Amino acid sequence: MQSKNTSKYIYLDNAATTFPKAPGVKEAINGFLENIGASAGRSGHSLSIESGRILYQTRKTLANLVGLKDCKRILFTLNATMAINTLLQGFLKERDIVVVTQMEHNAIKRPLNALKERLKLEVRTIPCNSMHEVDLKGAKAMLKGAKLLACAHINNVSGAMIPLEEFAALAKAQKVAFLLDGAQSVGYVEMNEVMHQVDFLALSAHKGLLAPMGVGALVVADHFDIERIEPLIFGGTGSLSEEEIQPLFLPDRFESGTPNMHGISGLQASLEWIKNKGVENIHRHELDLREQLIAGLSGILNLKIYHTKGRSGGTLSVDIPSYTLSEIGEILDSRYGICVRVGLHCSPSSHQSLGSFVRGGTIRLSPGAFTTKEEIDFTINALREIAEHRR
Repeated sequence: MQSKNTSKYIYLDNAATTFPKAPGVKEAINGFLENIGASAGRSGHSLSIESGRILYQTRKTLANLVGLKDCKRILFTLNATMAINTLLQGFLKERDIVVVTQMEHNAIKRPLNALKERLKLEVRTIPCNSMHEVDLKGAKAMLKGAKLLACAHINNVSGAMIPLEEFAALAKAQKVAFLLDGAQSVGYVEMNEVMHQVDFLALSAHKGLLAPMGVGALVVADHFDIERIEPLIFGGTGSLSEEEIQPLFLPDRFESGTPNMHGISGLQASLEWIKNKGVENIHRHELDLREQLIAGLSGILNLKIYHTKGRSGGTLSVDIPSYTLSEIGEILDSRYGICVRVGLHCSPSSHQSLGSFVRGGTIRLSPGAFTTKEEIDFTINALREIAEHRR
């Protein structure tokens, strides 16, 4: 077999977290640690004021990226999972009806299943086929009488993208609120009109936004009555300290405790890089790499590609059935220096619809903004050698 690529690792696990981060991120974090270090909104001295300025500027830049007018409706969290929990637990009431698709991440499925028992929710599931096409006729019927549609914009296993415009129109016609899980799409695809189509957007900074772990956001659309949502966490905000009840104004109502200013400083730097690079350019680059993978892997004996239809992100799932998944992951890592994720990817229902659940999942290849065509060629050759070596 081909020897390991020793110059560096080829990182194809960007669907889990992007690596490397955007240029300027490390410098921004170091700059905050070395020169500022103070809590935002907690004191009146110069360093705290500078920390608050970074927090405000990041909030404003992120709002511009997703087409939000009022940046106070960017509610910072630890990650997209916390953002989803904030919305689900703060918005849903007893016996509400929630609609999801058959290919949701556990970030949506697990909190809904917990709330289903507590609130006696009815959860309806829109079916999809083995190529992750959703049933729009079924969706229309299921949305009748529902309170919330909650689904991922881009599937983290197959890369399939939901028909957002159609979903948004169906939800609006039925007066159903729409939560979009943008963990796999924000920073990867153009989002400047998305907040006109949905009511809520959950995101993580450490994926397509090319920023550190530990920062996420729940974005609430300008048109939505935010008083319909209760906070998930209560506590100190640095404001109205004379009162022992939660402030009602934004963003303080939803941002208790000290924010991760180191991560937010890095996020501000990555947002500036993304703005200059252009989201459409990033998306086109990743789609080109996905197409390169499909073209290079097609026709290889003993290798299966999980194809999708319609628009997609850069992620692609494959399999070599003559090996166990863990064997493939270990060989790619130890012999070739290629980092992938194998298994169920926190999304068992996605694999059930793909037909890969009984196999234990897939080999997920997720290129990123800094992946090169040469690295994809190397990966194709490695997978070919692995597939052809066994039987």
